[in-house]
Parts: sequence; structure tokens; C-alpha cells
Amino acid sequence: MDKTQTESLEFNQCQKAVQQLNDFLSHELQPEEEELVKKHLLECNGCFEKFRFEVALLRTLREKVGQVQAPDGLRQRILGLLSKSS
Repeated sequence: MDKTQTESLEFNQCQKAVQQLNDFLSHELQPEEEELVKKHLLECNGCFEKFRFEVALLRTLREKVGQVQAPDGLRQRILGLLSKSS
């Protein structure tokens, strides 16, 4: 395999790994897919850095969401809409 083919293969692996990061972090991948992403993250520093960024971002969002209080009127409207759709 020449250098161009190797670079193309690596790019495709990176592209697929990055596309699967959200599902990977949510544990929504099939076990074999999860293993492939794990393997790729161990071998690819660029994708691993993206993974670390995503983990930090999700952690921050979860912390912030827990601190935000919706106004009571908004909460009641949302609950009302949810009960109508059930």
C-alpha cells in the first residue's frame, strides 16, 4: 500500500471514529463498534484529543444543566404538552 492509500485509509478511520463519538460516549454502539472506536482512540492522538474535548464539554454541560432552573410557567407548559402527547 502506498502512502496516499495509507493516508486515505487513516482519514476514513478518523472520520468514522469522530462521527461515532457521541454514540460512543452515550454507550449506544454495538460492542464490536465500541471496540473499534476504543482501538482507534488509543492509536490516534488527533481523535483522542477530540474525544477528550467532547468528554470535557459533556461534563460541563451536565454540571450547568443541573444548576439551571426553568421558570415555573415554562415548566408547567412543558409538562402540559408532554401529558397531552402521552
